Amino acid sequence: MDTLSGGEQPATPLMIAHGPNTPRWLFPGRVPGQPLDGHSLTNLLNRQGISVRPARNGALSALAADLPAAILADLLGLHVNTAVRWVTYARRDWADYLASRAADLAAGDQADHHQESS
Repeated sequence: MDTLSGGEQPATPLMIAHGPNTPRWLFPGRVPGQPLDGHSLTNLLNRQGISVRPARNGALSALAADLPAAILADLLGLHVNTAVRWVTYARRDWADYLASRAADLAAGDQADHHQESS
């Protein structure tokens, strides 16, 4: 083992990973061998004008549509009640909303057409 400047050996070996077999992080953190934490990554992206909330919610909704609440909670570390809400939201029948939205759009198109002909 290499010696330190005073010829002393470290009491314990350094726990900083290095070498060719060390995992390389896509977003390395300030601590060597550790990834950037989620909060810091969110702040960096927000400063660049990228909002992570819509992407997070979209990904969570997609998972909730395919997985039972218990598995979703365990997989993502969510409280089971939170997972149940996401699953309920993701599996909701959106037919009423879509019909209402189509009616609103049709009414808006008719109003625009009426204004153009006047």
